[in-house]
Amino acid sequence: MAFIDDTPEDIDISTVLQKHLCSFPAPTLTFNKLDVFNAVSGMFIIYLTATDVPQNYLSLVQNIRSELKSVGCVMNSDFRLHVTLGRIKDSSLMLSDIKQIISKVSLPAFSLNLEDVDYRVFRGQTIYEIKLNN
Repeated sequence: MAFIDDTPEDIDISTVLQKHLCSFPAPTLTFNKLDVFNAVSGMFIIYLTATDVPQNYLSLVQNIRSELKSVGCVMNSDFRLHVTLGRIKDSSLMLSDIKQIISKVSLPAFSLNLEDVDYRVFRGQTIYEIKLNN
């Protein structure tokens, strides 16, 4: 929902998350698209995404991000619904080249019930977790 780049020391983000997530029903998303983007680090991220995301889920994400910003959190990247499949660190490649290659992959659509939410240090320790109601 948010990559948080900086958080004020006196803010407990888990309180913000609990407020928004405690009664939110677990959404079911249909993943049907393989794509790639260029990360801030310069790496290319190959990922799965859904082209039809429920409005209530998008509103949840926006509400959480807005409240995090209002309490002083810094988020330098916009929300991008994705499941990372791989990372490419080859600076000689172009985004268009990778897009052309992955466009040849046939991806059958599949649905997932997203019930587990983790707040964690980037690629590290979990700070807060909650299971959404089905």
